[in-house]
Amino acid sequence: MQVNKAEDLMVPINQYPIVDSLATVLDAVIRLEESRRTSESGKQPFQAVLVADKNGKIIGKLGQMALLRALEPRSYVVDDQDALNRAGVGDSIMETALSHYRALQRELPEMCLGAAALPVRFIMIPFKEHIDVATPICEVIHKILEWQTLSVLVTDRDQPVGLVRLVDLGDEVMKQIRQTANSANFED
Repeated sequence: MQVNKAEDLMVPINQYPIVDSLATVLDAVIRLEESRRTSESGKQPFQAVLVADKNGKIIGKLGQMALLRALEPRSYVVDDQDALNRAGVGDSIMETALSHYRALQRELPEMCLGAAALPVRFIMIPFKEHIDVATPICEVIHKILEWQTLSVLVTDRDQPVGLVRLVDLGDEVMKQIRQTANSANFED
Protein backbone atom coordinates (compact mmCIF):
# COMPACT_ATOMS: atom_id res chain seq x y z
CA MET A 1 0.00 0.00 0.00
CA GLN A 2 1.30 3.42 -0.96
CA VAL A 3 1.30 5.87 1.97
CA ASN A 4 0.53 9.32 0.62
CA LYS A 5 -1.63 11.05 3.21
CA ALA A 6 -2.55 11.01 6.89
CA GLU A 7 -5.50 8.64 6.48
CA ASP A 8 -3.20 6.00 4.94
CA LEU A 9 -1.18 5.75 8.16
CA MET A 10 -3.63 6.70 10.92
CA VAL A 11 -5.03 4.39 13.56
CA PRO A 12 -8.83 4.83 13.53
CA ILE A 13 -10.34 6.27 16.71
CA ASN A 14 -12.56 3.18 17.16
CA GLN A 15 -9.45 0.99 17.54
CA TYR A 16 -7.96 3.17 20.27
CA PRO A 17 -8.53 2.65 24.02
CA ILE A 18 -10.77 5.46 25.29
CA VAL A 19 -11.75 6.61 28.78
CA ASP A 20 -14.12 9.30 29.99
CA SER A 21 -12.58 12.53 31.29
CA LEU A 22 -13.97 11.72 34.75
CA ALA A 23 -12.18 8.35 34.83
CA THR A 24 -9.25 7.92 37.17
CA VAL A 25 -5.66 7.27 36.22
CA LEU A 26 -6.19 3.70 37.44
CA ASP A 27 -9.15 3.33 35.05
CA ALA A 28 -6.95 4.56 32.19
CA VAL A 29 -4.10 2.19 33.10
CA ILE A 30 -6.50 -0.77 33.20
CA ARG A 31 -8.00 0.21 29.82
CA LEU A 32 -4.52 0.59 28.29
CA GLU A 33 -3.41 -2.81 29.60
CA GLU A 34 -6.60 -4.42 28.20
CA SER A 35 -5.98 -2.90 24.78
CA ARG A 36 -2.41 -4.17 24.78
CA ARG A 37 -3.56 -7.73 25.55
CA THR A 38 -6.02 -7.68 22.67
CA SER A 39 -3.88 -5.79 20.14
CA GLU A 40 -3.15 -7.30 16.76
CA SER A 41 0.14 -9.11 16.50
CA GLY A 42 2.71 -7.31 14.40
CA LYS A 43 1.33 -3.88 15.34
CA GLN A 44 2.95 -1.54 17.81
CA PRO A 45 1.05 -1.60 21.13
CA PHE A 46 -0.74 1.53 22.29
CA GLN A 47 1.21 3.82 24.59
CA ALA A 48 -1.69 6.16 25.34
CA VAL A 49 -5.40 6.24 26.04
CA LEU A 50 -7.71 8.78 24.42
CA VAL A 51 -9.89 10.90 26.69
CA ALA A 52 -13.49 11.75 25.78
CA ASP A 53 -15.80 14.37 27.26
CA LYS A 54 -19.31 13.59 28.54
CA ASN A 55 -20.62 13.76 24.95
CA GLY A 56 -18.06 11.25 23.68
CA LYS A 57 -15.96 13.86 21.84
CA ILE A 58 -12.22 13.12 21.94
CA ILE A 59 -10.57 15.98 23.83
CA GLY A 60 -7.13 14.67 24.73
CA LYS A 61 -4.83 11.78 25.45
CA LEU A 62 -3.16 10.27 28.46
CA GLY A 63 0.27 8.94 27.54
CA GLN A 64 3.40 7.99 29.40
CA MET A 65 4.51 11.58 30.07
CA ALA A 66 1.09 12.39 31.53
CA LEU A 67 1.30 9.29 33.73
CA LEU A 68 4.63 10.50 35.06
CA ARG A 69 3.15 13.97 35.58
CA ALA A 70 0.45 12.34 37.74
CA LEU A 71 3.22 11.42 40.19
CA GLU A 72 4.20 15.07 40.65
CA PRO A 73 2.57 16.87 43.58
CA ARG A 74 1.51 19.84 41.42
CA SER A 75 -1.08 17.53 39.83
CA TYR A 76 -2.89 17.32 43.15
CA VAL A 77 -3.31 21.07 43.55
CA VAL A 78 -4.68 21.88 40.09
CA ASP A 79 -8.20 22.33 41.46
CA ASP A 80 -6.94 24.58 44.24
CA GLN A 81 -4.81 26.84 42.02
CA ASP A 82 -7.40 29.66 41.92
CA ALA A 83 -7.81 29.56 45.70
CA LEU A 84 -4.03 29.64 46.15
CA ASN A 85 -3.75 32.62 43.78
CA ARG A 86 -6.51 34.50 45.67
CA ALA A 87 -4.65 33.83 48.91
CA GLY A 88 -1.54 35.42 47.47
CA VAL A 89 0.47 32.22 47.04
CA GLY A 90 2.54 32.89 43.93
CA ASP A 91 4.18 30.43 41.56
CA SER A 92 7.64 30.82 43.11
CA ILE A 93 6.35 30.08 46.62
CA MET A 94 4.34 27.14 45.31
CA GLU A 95 7.33 25.72 43.42
CA THR A 96 9.53 26.00 46.52
CA ALA A 97 6.92 24.21 48.63
CA LEU A 98 6.48 21.51 45.99
CA SER A 99 10.24 21.08 45.74
CA HIS A 100 10.43 20.43 49.48
CA TYR A 101 7.44 18.10 49.24
CA ARG A 102 9.11 16.13 46.42
CA ALA A 103 12.25 15.73 48.52
CA LEU A 104 10.21 14.20 51.33
CA GLN A 105 8.07 11.95 49.15
CA ARG A 106 10.44 9.57 47.43
CA GLU A 107 8.68 6.21 47.58
CA LEU A 108 7.20 5.23 44.23
CA PRO A 109 4.38 3.06 45.65
CA GLU A 110 3.08 5.98 47.70
CA MET A 111 3.27 8.29 44.69
CA CYS A 112 1.44 5.75 42.52
CA LEU A 113 -1.30 5.29 45.10
CA GLY A 114 -2.04 9.00 45.02
CA ALA A 115 -1.92 9.11 41.23
CA ALA A 116 -4.29 6.15 40.82
CA ALA A 117 -7.27 8.14 42.15
CA LEU A 118 -6.50 11.31 40.18
CA PRO A 119 -9.08 12.13 37.46
CA VAL A 120 -7.49 11.95 34.00
CA ARG A 121 -8.86 15.38 33.04
CA PHE A 122 -6.24 16.98 35.30
CA ILE A 123 -3.22 15.43 33.62
CA MET A 124 -4.29 14.58 30.06
CA ILE A 125 -2.70 16.38 27.15
CA PRO A 126 -5.52 18.24 25.37
CA PHE A 127 -5.61 18.10 21.58
CA LYS A 128 -4.89 21.64 20.45
CA GLU A 129 -3.80 20.90 16.91
CA HIS A 130 -5.03 18.46 14.31
CA ILE A 131 -4.50 17.57 10.68
CA ASP A 132 -6.98 16.66 7.99
CA VAL A 133 -7.23 13.10 6.60
CA ALA A 134 -5.95 14.40 3.25
CA THR A 135 -2.80 15.98 4.71
CA PRO A 136 0.22 14.78 2.71
CA ILE A 137 2.58 12.48 4.65
CA CYS A 138 5.51 14.92 4.29
CA GLU A 139 3.40 17.59 5.99
CA VAL A 140 2.46 15.10 8.73
CA ILE A 141 6.19 14.58 9.35
CA HIS A 142 6.69 18.34 9.50
CA LYS A 143 3.80 18.80 11.97
CA ILE A 144 5.02 16.03 14.31
CA LEU A 145 8.45 17.69 14.36
CA GLU A 146 7.02 21.19 14.72
CA TRP A 147 4.62 20.24 17.52
CA GLN A 148 7.12 17.88 19.21
CA THR A 149 4.46 15.24 19.75
CA LEU A 150 4.20 11.46 19.68
CA SER A 151 0.85 11.47 17.87
CA VAL A 152 -1.33 13.83 15.86
CA LEU A 153 -5.11 13.88 15.84
CA VAL A 154 -6.56 13.32 12.35
CA THR A 155 -9.90 14.87 11.48
CA ASP A 156 -12.40 14.68 8.65
CA ARG A 157 -14.53 17.82 8.41
CA ASP A 158 -13.27 18.77 11.90
CA GLN A 159 -14.47 15.46 13.41
CA PRO A 160 -11.75 13.25 15.01
CA VAL A 161 -11.33 10.03 13.01
CA GLY A 162 -7.89 8.76 13.99
CA LEU A 163 -4.34 9.41 15.07
CA VAL A 164 -1.04 9.22 13.28
CA ARG A 165 1.48 7.88 15.79
CA LEU A 166 5.19 8.66 15.63
CA VAL A 167 5.98 4.95 15.99
CA ASP A 168 3.95 4.07 12.86
CA LEU A 169 5.35 7.03 10.94
CA GLY A 170 8.88 5.98 11.94
CA ASP A 171 8.22 2.41 10.77
CA GLU A 172 6.94 3.74 7.44
CA VAL A 173 9.95 6.03 6.99
CA MET A 174 12.35 3.14 7.71
CA LYS A 175 10.49 0.98 5.17
CA GLN A 176 10.66 3.75 2.56
CA ILE A 177 14.38 4.34 3.20
CA ARG A 178 15.05 0.63 2.70
CA GLN A 179 12.92 0.44 -0.47
CA THR A 180 14.34 3.56 -2.08
CA ALA A 181 17.92 2.59 -1.19
CA ASN A 182 17.39 -0.89 -2.66
CA SER A 183 15.89 0.49 -5.86
CA ALA A 184 18.79 2.96 -6.16
CA ASN A 185 21.25 0.09 -5.59
CA PHE A 186 22.74 1.50 -2.38
CA GLU A 187 24.70 -0.98 -0.32
CA ASP A 188 23.79 -1.78 3.31
